[in-house]
Formats: sequence, C-alpha cells, structure tokens
Amino acid sequence: MIRDIGIRPIIFSVNCYIATILTMFIAFSLDLKSPGWAMTTVYLTSQPLSGAMRAKAFYRAIGTFVGGAAMVAIVPNLVDAPELTTLAIILWVALCVFVSLLDRTPRSYMFVLSGYTAALIGFPSVLAPGTVFDTAVSRVEEITLGVVCAAIVHSLFFPKSAFSAFEQKLRSAIADTRRWLADGLTQQATPEAEMERRQIAADISELYLLGTSLRFDTSPHRPDIGTIRAFDRKIVALLPLVSAIEDRLTLLRRIGPLDAKLTRVLAGVCDWLKPKAPGDRLRAAELKEACVATTPTVGPQSSWADLVTVNVTVRLIELIDSWQACLSFAAYLADPRQTPSADIRAAAAQIGPKPMHTDPGIALLSALAAAVAMGTCAFFWIATAWPEGASAIAFAAVACTLFASLDDPTPTIRNITLLLALCIPIVFVYQFFVLPAIGGFVLLCAVLAFVLIPAGILMAIPAYAAIGLALALGFNVELGLQTSYTADLAAIVNSNSAFVLGGVAALVVTRLLRVIGTQASARRLIRATYRDLADLAAGRSHPTRDQWASRMLDRVSLLLYRQPRFEPRPQHEFADALEDLRLGVNIIETQSIAPAMSKPAQDALAAMFASLAAHFRALLRGRVAQLGDDLLQKIDIAISEVTACTAATHACVAAVVGLRQTLYPDAPPYRPRQIEQADAALPGQSEATSVT
Repeated sequence: MIRDIGIRPIIFSVNCYIATILTMFIAFSLDLKSPGWAMTTVYLTSQPLSGAMRAKAFYRAIGTFVGGAAMVAIVPNLVDAPELTTLAIILWVALCVFVSLLDRTPRSYMFVLSGYTAALIGFPSVLAPGTVFDTAVSRVEEITLGVVCAAIVHSLFFPKSAFSAFEQKLRSAIADTRRWLADGLTQQATPEAEMERRQIAADISELYLLGTSLRFDTSPHRPDIGTIRAFDRKIVALLPLVSAIEDRLTLLRRIGPLDAKLTRVLAGVCDWLKPKAPGDRLRAAELKEACVATTPTVGPQSSWADLVTVNVTVRLIELIDSWQACLSFAAYLADPRQTPSADIRAAAAQIGPKPMHTDPGIALLSALAAAVAMGTCAFFWIATAWPEGASAIAFAAVACTLFASLDDPTPTIRNITLLLALCIPIVFVYQFFVLPAIGGFVLLCAVLAFVLIPAGILMAIPAYAAIGLALALGFNVELGLQTSYTADLAAIVNSNSAFVLGGVAALVVTRLLRVIGTQASARRLIRATYRDLADLAAGRSHPTRDQWASRMLDRVSLLLYRQPRFEPRPQHEFADALEDLRLGVNIIETQSIAPAMSKPAQDALAAMFASLAAHFRALLRGRVAQLGDDLLQKIDIAISEVTACTAATHACVAAVVGLRQTLYPDAPPYRPRQIEQADAALPGQSEATSVT
C-alpha cells in the first residue's frame, strides 16, 4: 500500500482535510446543530477529479434539497400515524434506490441522496413530527455547507482537471484502437487480442463517462456533451466493423488465397491507419474507390467467396468513413478551443442520450432489500422503544442506497460496518481523553488530522477507497462534534451502536435478498441481449445501428469486469457479446433494406427472421437451443432471393451474408440454388429442397 501513495493522494487528502476544517469553522460560527454531518459530507462528496467532484457536489445538493422537501411534505401529513409515517419514508427511500439504478450517469447520485437524506431527516422526526422542518433545514444547511467547502477547496488547490484525464484516456483509446484496426486487417484473432479488444470497449465506455463530467470541470475550454456523444457513436461503430472484417478474412483465407486486388486494398488501408500516415480525406476517398473496384458483381450464381468478398469491401468502406470521422472528432476533442467543423456540429446536434444497459429486475430487488432492512430496524425500534432506533434505520438506508449499484454490496457494507465498530474505541479516546485537553480551535484541528489525513490518502487509492471512506465516515459521524464539549457515555454508546446495528441489518438483508454474484450478473446481461435480439428479429424494436452498437458496447464493458476470462467457445453460441453486437447490426441493416426488395425476397427474409426470433426466445427461457439446419436453409434461400433481386444493393447482400457467417461460422460454404426447368413441372416441391 505504501508504494501506491504518490503526490496526488497526499494532495487529495490535504484538500479534504482543509475543506473539513473550513466546514467545521463555519458550522461552529453559525452554531449549526450537527457540524459532524457537514464534515462527513466533505468526504462523501470529494473525488480526485475536479469535474467529477463538482458534478457529485451539484447532484448531492439537489438530492439533499429534494429529500428534505419530501420529508416536510410527508411527515406533517401523517402526524397521527407514526407507523404510516415510517412506511411512507421506507417507500420513498426504496423508490429512490429503484430510480437511481435505472440511471447509470453521474445524475443517479441525485436520487441516491434524495433517498438517504430523507431517511436521515424523516426517521428522527417520526416521534417528534413538529421538529421535521427544523431538522430538514438544519440537514440541508449542513450538507450544503460541506458540498460548497469541498467544491471550493478542491477547485482552488492543485485541482486535477477531468479534461486532462479525458484527454489522456482519449489519446490512449485512439492509439489502442488504431493498432487494433491494423492488426485485425493483417492477422487472425488470438485470445490475447480478444481480451485486448474487450479492454478497448471498456476504455471507450470509461471515456464517455469521463466526458459526462466535463460540463462541471475547472478547465476553461471543454467540449460539450453533444460532441462527446457523437464521438462515442463514431468510435463504437468500429467494433462490429473490425470484428466482421476479421472474421470474413479468416473465412476467405480458409476458402483459398486472397484476391490480389483485395490484398492491395487491405495493405493500403493498413498504411493509412498508421500514426505517421496523413490519414487525409483524399487518401480515404482513393481507398473507398479501390474497395468499390474490388467488389465482385453480384448475381444469382455468385459463389460464396464472391459474396463474402462483397461483405468485406462494404465493411471496409464503412470502416474508412468511421475512422476518418473518429480522427476528426479526436482532433477537436483534444483541443476544444478550435472551431468545430460543420460535420462535427451537425453530428453533435443530431445525437441524443447514449443508450445504456439497465436491469429493472435488479433495481427492484435492491429497492426491496432496502425496504426490508429499514423495516427490520423499524420493527426492532418499535418493539424495544430504543431511543436511538431511528439512527439505526437511517444508517441501514444509507448502506443500502449508497452501494446498491454493486453486484455484491456485502463486502463494502461489511467493511464499513466493521470500521464503524472499530471507530468506537477511537471515538472514546477522543471524547474522554483528547477533547477535554483541547484548549482552542487550532489544537482541535491538529488532533483531528491524525485520523482524517490517513483516511483521505486511503480514499485516493482505488484499492483502499472503501476503507478510507468508512474511516472518515465513521469517525466524523460517531465523534459528533458540537459547538460546546459534552461527553455522555450512555449517549455515545447508544448512538454509535445504532449505526453498527443498522449496518448489520443492511448487511444481513442484502446478503439474503440482493446478492446475485458476478456470474449471475453476467448471465443477466447475456439474457438481456437475447431479449433484444428476439425483439429485433421479430420487428418489435427499431433501434438505429449506432444505438444498438452503443448499448452492446456498454454490455461488453460490463461483461469485462464480470467475466474476466472467456472460454474460446462459450456454452451457448451467443454468449460472446461481441458476436451479438455484430449480429444485431446485420439484422438492423437487413430489415431497413427489406422493404425495397422483391416480394419473394421479402417473404424469404420474413421466414428467416421468424425462425431467428424463435431461437432467441428459446435462449431467453433458459433452453439450450442449438441452431439447426432449418434456419440455415432459410438463410440460404434469403441469400438466393436477395442476390436475384435487381433492387438489392451490396449493403443488403453484405448484411445477409454477415448473418449467415455469424450464426454458422463452421457451416459448409453457401452454394447458389440450382433451378432447373424440370423443377417447374414438379408440383408441391418446396423451396427448401432446391437448396444444394
């Protein structure tokens, strides 16, 4: 751990400490009711990146105000029924947990704060409803004070700009993507390359999340969120393109030597992708013209190699366009002081929010776990008439809401509860031995540094962040500094044990109801993909290609942390999210072009999609549904009808060919249908029997 301590963690810790002292000084000067909550807010708000910290501070302030307003509305209206008041507060907190998990942007913190701030204000006011307004105002003042002090100090003293982290991640992502593109065109995929590809997908998702914090950053020049979203759409489009090209080239090499013209085109694209190459639009246009010249003529008797070559050249053209757009966006994002081009402005104006994966089932389960944990503490509070029972319920709410986004929150809740218990002896030492000897504010600040500085350093090291936060949280809350010194042993034991009991209740209930584990979470991600693919094939959903790619890339990055090791061939054919991404793109493209096809081609495509939807619905129900020859025949019939249709474009042919190769990578090559004159004289002969 010592070797992980650098200058940035020390700066971060000192800034947190200065903000805490400033908060404490102002709270004492204003004679606030609970300065300890203002001090705790500093550590709950602080982040190493200034943009992320200010975003968190902004949403925390809004969430605190909303939570306080909700309690002012709820408690007085249920003043005659404490049980109903408790139930209403529990339901409000559960609702906030549910909504926060459906929003995976920094904005979700606002809903988290609305939930547990309501618990901190509402439960202590259940038996004294007349104090709810004063408690709400006091809590809002304390938390707002902590938020403002943290934002000011971290912005003034050696701030670490979120834009600098964004710029560094952008350079790394572009360099890694450039190398990955070139490797995909020149060599076959290896397990190491496959994991590197997944890591790139995770880096792109992290880049987008960093970008969402830039609007709050201290950097004077920063791109707007629309431009970042447009860049995200452009770079995620590369993932299915390179994956498809790599797969098709492997197939062509298996069929025979690559065509000489295709080999020259691939070499030209690889040279264009190199960092030292100009990568200008003129060269890109020349390469696209070369791809068009390399594309074979498509007809009813086109060979499988020709059809696969069409798929490759179409995807190469799309790859060139996407990479050129990515370079333009990257150049602007690296220096947002320049005026964006008309293309960048137009793309940014048309982009909506990024589609991201959400799991309503887990959100509902998390809300239920929070409600049960708070209900258990409330029952114990009512049954025992424990004076500090409200604090136990409030901390159970904090523990269940703050870490609900984790697959398994129990290790974090367990560590925080344990540290809360371990902080009790430290608080005893301070309350009965250190604080009585303190003669002034300066000396008080000095003795607090012995705990707060190490806690801040731990918070700045990712591996120990939870421990540092728990130490700062437990120390500030349990110490409960007031404007005048008072030390009541019974009150200290009661209040501190209430926090520990609330943490234990949250831990036990979460362990019993909420924990699903990383493997179960990964399976839920895969099943969500099955559901989306079934809806796509059945025509129930109509996302654009970019929207589908964005959502699937998000799932790829989520799977990266839940399945660090993928088997070479998963148990189900579609357990690999990258293949699902490619498959969805082909389905969307085929369906968008199908209305322009001939009636026989439309019928063949409809039959193919019906079988495909049924297959994914079977996988969604948990069945191990193997792909059979019936679907392969329908795909081959669709290919035959599409190639025979005069309205068919190379893009349509490429999409249907991509479907076949993604679904049946090891199937025998497609062979054109041989329709003889005698076939017309055979009544009742089906189309399926004419496929050879």
